Amino acid sequence: MNLDLDLVLRAVSRTMPAASRARHLEQWRADVAGAHEAGVRRGDVVRGAIAVALTADRDAPMLTGEPRGTASRRLSRRGVSLLAAVGATSAALWLTADLGSPAVAIPAVIELALAVGRSVLSVALFGGVLLAIALFIGAAALSRSAVVRVAFAVTAFGILLLALAAAHPLAAEVSAAGVGLTVGGAAVGLAAAWRSTPLVLEDRSSPLARRRPVAIAGLVSITVLLVLGALDLLVWNPLAKVPGYELSAIYAEMIAADGFDPALAAQSVAVWGGVWLVAAAAVTVAALTRGGAWLTPRRLGILYLSIIGAALFLRLFAGFSIGMSVADTFGTSGGDVSALSQIFHLVGPISFAAALLLFGWAPGRRMTGVPLTP
Repeated sequence: MNLDLDLVLRAVSRTMPAASRARHLEQWRADVAGAHEAGVRRGDVVRGAIAVALTADRDAPMLTGEPRGTASRRLSRRGVSLLAAVGATSAALWLTADLGSPAVAIPAVIELALAVGRSVLSVALFGGVLLAIALFIGAAALSRSAVVRVAFAVTAFGILLLALAAAHPLAAEVSAAGVGLTVGGAAVGLAAAWRSTPLVLEDRSSPLARRRPVAIAGLVSITVLLVLGALDLLVWNPLAKVPGYELSAIYAEMIAADGFDPALAAQSVAVWGGVWLVAAAAVTVAALTRGGAWLTPRRLGILYLSIIGAALFLRLFAGFSIGMSVADTFGTSGGDVSALSQIFHLVGPISFAAALLLFGWAPGRRMTGVPLTP
């Protein structure tokens, strides 16, 4: 077969639903191979394949291997999770954008890595917005319900308004309209889409051999993060906020000038770390038992990443007393400014966003014992 024709057929087959790609590609290749004997030009076969791809009913069970309506609901679920991930990460970046003061001594390598990381993340967020719009448009196109089509189209338009409002200074009414259209359209569309196709939970399970490495890695990662977070709150962040002082001198000055209680601050940090360590340990123990087969690697990833995101966000409250005491005593800001804190400002929202994406990108459900008819 001509290599160029085969590349075209492979590209066209990639636009078909995943369940039927291999079958279509095999059929088209066979048609091209037998085109000369049938008196048909190979180019006509390729054009026919393109026509099939353009006119195919992409929600048909015979192409998707799923009940009709599932594809639209899946795309909308991914769109919502992606939109939530973009929103949460954008809010976190906005809140922490000015916490790193230039006067604070951060190693040049870390400062450069943070700047590059924020830039890359900004580009990824922009791509996420575009993908969310595409997902809702796809969900609208695949649905047979007029209500769902209109609702998801409105959602896509609302996301576009929000993106324009974030990129350019627009009237507050435009941003409010974008929020209303996005939230309202998504709520109506999801309600209608999920009502038209009843929710069927897939009975997924995973063997212990697959769960064990994820569970152990998750527990170890969270333990290390909590230890570093506690040390940063009690040691490294105060040193970064008051350069030129020893830690003992910082604590002594806070005790004398502000009535600071080191034991109470340590207890607050210990409670913060203990709560999230217990949560991670509970997930790990459940995953390593026989009854934890339902905790697939994806579900474990959602739980561990959610714990990381929540723990790093609530770290603010664990270090509130010591942070404010440093600020009142030495006239500094109340925020965390150490190098590790700046890293945590990125790791936290990224972890939570990753958990949302894993939730939205659930594996597709395949029908069993049901005739695949349109």
